[in-house]
Amino acid sequence: MFSAIVLTLVLAATTTDPHLVDAVKRRDPKSLEALLKTKPDVNAAQPDGVSPLGWAALLDDARAVDLLLAAGANVNAASEEGETPLTLAAMNGNPAMVARLLKAGANPKAARWNGESALMIASAAGNAEAVKLLLDKGAPVNAAESRKGQTALMWAAAEGHAAVVKVLLEGGAEVKATSKGGFTALAFAAVKGDSASVKALLAGGADPNTALPDGNQVLLSAASYGNLSAATALIDAGANPNASNPTGNTPLHAAAQAGSIELVKALLAKGANPNAPTNAPAAGAARSGGFFRPLPGQMTPLMFAARSGHIPVMKALLAAGADPKAKASDGTTFLMAAVNSANVDVVKLAYEYDQNVKVATTDGATLMHASVTGTSNGAMLEAQERVCRVIRFLAEKGAPLDEKNSLGRTPIDLADILPID
Repeated sequence: MFSAIVLTLVLAATTTDPHLVDAVKRRDPKSLEALLKTKPDVNAAQPDGVSPLGWAALLDDARAVDLLLAAGANVNAASEEGETPLTLAAMNGNPAMVARLLKAGANPKAARWNGESALMIASAAGNAEAVKLLLDKGAPVNAAESRKGQTALMWAAAEGHAAVVKVLLEGGAEVKATSKGGFTALAFAAVKGDSASVKALLAGGADPNTALPDGNQVLLSAASYGNLSAATALIDAGANPNASNPTGNTPLHAAAQAGSIELVKALLAKGANPNAPTNAPAAGAARSGGFFRPLPGQMTPLMFAARSGHIPVMKALLAAGADPKAKASDGTTFLMAAVNSANVDVVKLAYEYDQNVKVATTDGATLMHASVTGTSNGAMLEAQERVCRVIRFLAEKGAPLDEKNSLGRTPIDLADILPID
């Protein structure tokens, strides 16, 4: 945003003869003083309406600001976009500059044409002192910009500025306010993975079971990013560890897939169900030529951990009661999920609990098909030797080599079609 505004101003400045602005841009106080002695129109603006004082504020030039103010510059002069010296200064978040302009009479309620206020801009910049100065002068803490309906608190949370979040909450920010898109400040903080802001918002009364517009709970978002501190804070505040999104994924599924062992343990300690199943996929889901399938329903966190190759997570889930005999809706087993990882150590661990090497899915895919294609994390692109180690292990245990799937293809057929480098 800053660079776009600077470019706009530079282009505009080339269309006229802005002596004062030139001196400000050059950071040349002697030339500026000399020009001011000639009594020019100190509020003469560029074609876009930005005054010399606006430029000085944007460039965070205290000396130029003082000289222009002393010469009678209008501290509230606004451009066509509604930019004032204060909104431009707020982009830098320099509390000294913000204080200087407020003392000179800058309107603390200043906002751009779309309602983006100086307070929002300063909140996004991240300086808590500058934000407090604006609040103390009466900046409306709960004003929302018109485009997305976001408040200063949301801007601060989205940028991960926990100190600003705290100042805004102390200033009366509405913690449960929702944007037009359905996001709260807590949702922004969870997506950002900012545990400090999450904790501050929870302390300020945010609902730990808030749902994002896509149906994900904030806890699920934190788990997806592997943010232990944020997720733990949400759990301790009462977030439901078994809340699922529309596809049936729970925080434990997300943590298992991410390999976040500490988060997995924290969720299990709070009662997360190690056998929670996902929902069945939509009827008629595309199968991309028969090689890669969408995840079936009834997938458990243990299967997610196995597919992603996270052995410590697999062990923790098994110790907590995860059922190694559970099957997904298409017949995928724990062992088959492990084969998808293209990691022989993962496969060996799964085999200790599931020795059915002749298993096949409803579309005829066997363990050998799974070893060649993979589905979870690009197993087919793993080094050839890794894949071959899995194949050799399965063959030693009696897994059939030449079964055909529902498309009539054997594992070797797929190996010829799909690159394994």
